Amino acid sequence: MKRITIVGGGASGTLSALNLIQHANGQPVEINLVESRDRIGRGVAFGTSYDTHLLNVPAGKMGAYPDHIEHFHEWLTQAGHSYEASDFVPRRLFGEYLRHTLNDAIAASRPNVKFKMIDDHAVDLSVNDNSAEVILRSGEILPSDHVVLAFGNFSPPLPAVEDHSFAAQPLYFKDPWGSGLYEQVGTDDPIFIIGTGLSMVDVALHFHRAGHRGMIKAISTRGLLPEVHELGHSYPSFLEELRQLTRVTEITKRVRRHIAAAESNGSNWRAVIDSLRPATQQIWLDLPVGQKRSFKQHMSRYWNIARHRMPPEAAEVLKDMQADGQLEILKGRLRNIEHDGEVFKITFTEGGVEHTASARALVNCIGSESNFSRIDSQFVQNLFARGHIRNDELSFGIDATPDGSVVNKHGHPTGVIHTLGTALKGILWESTAVPEIRTQARQLSAKLLAA
Repeated sequence: MKRITIVGGGASGTLSALNLIQHANGQPVEINLVESRDRIGRGVAFGTSYDTHLLNVPAGKMGAYPDHIEHFHEWLTQAGHSYEASDFVPRRLFGEYLRHTLNDAIAASRPNVKFKMIDDHAVDLSVNDNSAEVILRSGEILPSDHVVLAFGNFSPPLPAVEDHSFAAQPLYFKDPWGSGLYEQVGTDDPIFIIGTGLSMVDVALHFHRAGHRGMIKAISTRGLLPEVHELGHSYPSFLEELRQLTRVTEITKRVRRHIAAAESNGSNWRAVIDSLRPATQQIWLDLPVGQKRSFKQHMSRYWNIARHRMPPEAAEVLKDMQADGQLEILKGRLRNIEHDGEVFKITFTEGGVEHTASARALVNCIGSESNFSRIDSQFVQNLFARGHIRNDELSFGIDATPDGSVVNKHGHPTGVIHTLGTALKGILWESTAVPEIRTQARQLSAKLLAA
């Protein structure tokens, strides 16, 4: 019997388990999914319980299966929710959907599939030539022919300031998820948010709809908000024009040329960016590492706001908050953060000019830590110590082959350890959203079952 252990039960781990169960056919397989039971299908992304936190992809495109993308919307309808396929629905519903879909797959599985949810945490991993042992916090050991590292998102890194003593304060929230943020901040407390991406949008929307009256300020180096979805446009693929281009500047010029063409023909830039989605991973793989570093430094923020957009209803609320003076978006680089016993004092510079701000609460919305060597996890640090993993060349994730075979410290795929999703961002770039992860889960399950 083939033994496969999945470490992590968020979206990537749940989708991996789902595909292994459904495609095992008559092959004897034992699947262990290691995760806290209440987080199966949820993870960080879909673990929120607040309806103000919306998906940033329409419901009709969020199905768990790459060949049945409407499945989530169909589930919503069957469950009695009156959402259209074009609606941006609460993220908690997608977490419920993943758990429900997995439970259905378990119930319908054949006798050759042995599936077990293990409510525990992996703390270590030993690898032999063709097998591994996953060691759990409880002391249980799971012998495995293959191990899937389905990490998902980690807490953000600390802000880039020299003195981090402020982080010990109770109203510093190292991330906006599961930290008591909404229960501990007073209605009139001024709030300072580090980061202006989608996590900041979630935080601002929730406080606004909860009747928060205090001022909210948010900062990033460019002061850019995510762009807004506008559905109903399309644009043909122009991948063939990009295949031989190996410089980011050349690719950017070509994309801008197509954006101009789209807008002159009644479409818009969003459709052009979306038309690149099936090809983005291959474009990234073809770039020299120096060009990838250049993109990371100069272009990645602009790509992120264009590619990872927010729902129109969220944008309207933020616009109203800014017009009312309740929300201010700042541009600048953090220089110092201190706490005087009452409030946080934040110093930042813009264009060489120093500015200050103060707030009762400080929220870190920088985004998930991508440098795995700095992640505060006993399991991850043990993987590094044993040489089972290493950072990729950009420290965007861990080193691996494009199909998810993890590369060890000696530069060799072990054939035993695999990964998908966020951990592959440095390898594939587009690897953090459900449409990419569901395809990876399907392909990885087929690979493991055939191995």
